[in-house]
Amino acid sequence: MVLVLSKGPIMENMSIPLRDLPLDGTGPAYRQIYRSIRVAILAGRAPAGGRLPSSRWLADDLAVSRNTVIAAYDQLLAEGYVVSRVGAGTYVAPQLIEERLEGQVRSKAKHRRDAGPHACANVAEPRLSRFGARVSAETHRRVYDALGSRAPVEIDFMPCVPGSRALSSEAWRRCVARELARVSDQNLSYGDPSGVLELRRQVAVYLNRSRGVECDAEDIAIVSGVAQVLSLCSRLLLEEGDAALIEDPHYIGAKHAFEVAGAEVVYASVDDEGIDLDSVPAADRDRCRLAYVTPSHQFPKGSVMSLTRRLALLEWAERVGAFVIEDDYDSEFRYSGRAIEALKSLDRSERVIYVGTFSKVLDPALRLAYVVVPKGLQDVFRKAKWMADWASPAFEQRVLAHFIEEGEFERHLRRMRTQYGAKREVLLGALSNAFSDDFEYGKPCGKPTKKPNGPNGKADQIKVFDSRAGLHLLVDLPSVPERHTHAIGSRCLQQGVAIYSAKPYYRTPPETCQLILGFTLPDEEAIGRGANILAEAVRSI
Repeated sequence: MVLVLSKGPIMENMSIPLRDLPLDGTGPAYRQIYRSIRVAILAGRAPAGGRLPSSRWLADDLAVSRNTVIAAYDQLLAEGYVVSRVGAGTYVAPQLIEERLEGQVRSKAKHRRDAGPHACANVAEPRLSRFGARVSAETHRRVYDALGSRAPVEIDFMPCVPGSRALSSEAWRRCVARELARVSDQNLSYGDPSGVLELRRQVAVYLNRSRGVECDAEDIAIVSGVAQVLSLCSRLLLEEGDAALIEDPHYIGAKHAFEVAGAEVVYASVDDEGIDLDSVPAADRDRCRLAYVTPSHQFPKGSVMSLTRRLALLEWAERVGAFVIEDDYDSEFRYSGRAIEALKSLDRSERVIYVGTFSKVLDPALRLAYVVVPKGLQDVFRKAKWMADWASPAFEQRVLAHFIEEGEFERHLRRMRTQYGAKREVLLGALSNAFSDDFEYGKPCGKPTKKPNGPNGKADQIKVFDSRAGLHLLVDLPSVPERHTHAIGSRCLQQGVAIYSAKPYYRTPPETCQLILGFTLPDEEAIGRGANILAEAVRSI
């Protein structure tokens, strides 16, 4: 298509050709015409003051209706690219517009012509804040990355993800339908930053009964995942240069949140009794303003924090004026004995920020979690939540409130505990069979006893750390150096099995190969095959 513009009604024979204006074939015809003329104006091929062809002439030339061309012209007029003169026609906007666009848009249009239709224009290097610079410097990765690949696999031992999709259940659909029937203009408006009141009430009742946490709806905020709690607390409680305490090994998300806030991360070692404050020099420990712990099922080792350690942590927090984030990420899944009561249940000085999530028990896609906020932080936390995203999705919160109120949530938990408990036993048995006499089952953080090497002089001893809870097992191959972990993972991937290294979760990498194996996603038959493939990969090193 070639458009011809003239300099005015009395200069029809002094037209200026505009080339390279093909219709792109995407969307309605009027939008295609609009885009072609707009590109010509921005690129300078249609000079300021140039007259566009009449709508009748252009319609005939393009074999479209005149109304189609008029619609394109109207859009250009509304956006200021052209002006219309009654009785005289339609013209490219005057010189002022061209001068404003010349230094900015024309250079971009030239770059597109020179570099191709899909190239992006060169942009200036942004001046980032110190926070932005720290975010930019972070290596972007998923929290749980399979060794060597994120491609789909047949058998996936990804940890800490639910294997049963609650949001596709008939019970969830009924709650969705019931909420849709009740929907109104009022409850489709922006919600309370703290969350829907009905859901907060249900969560408070559940926590009082199941976790020993004394709270009411006013103490609870509904958030978009644990990551949001870490981000908000880091910004509210840490100044640049402050120190923050985490476990070692640790959850990567907490480490990243503290570091991008400008804090220095201080590491405390973990043993059979959980985090050990005495492993940190007193001067370093006492300058920490915030701590992050997983006391009911330490990630990734699985140990349970002893009462002595819990009381010591609370005493330390009160003495130095620090807050403790308690991430109770998978406490619903305990396969032996009663559930361990939360650290928050012992908190008498309002130092513990208790966090729970629905991602591990329902679906990660729901993106809803809850936090019990200490009294002194409730007002500022609510304001920070409002500034972050106004509020978490209200419709889903109301559906979830019905799901809990009708007993479906706890029925789902009971089913999942039974299912996951059976899979856990299958994985333990499969590892025992696959590694023959070299299997050792021990306490959460106990050190394995050395045993003879496996067939052909290859080391295939295995030790499983377990606290009879959660959604994963930590597996140690004490006779296999850590440097072989990637090779083992690559050989498993070749057989369609994804395994996960524990190395990223340590400040100092372990000397031996350690793996985090989730057991919720594969079925029981696949768990057995995956364990055999892992054993063969280990023996092949």
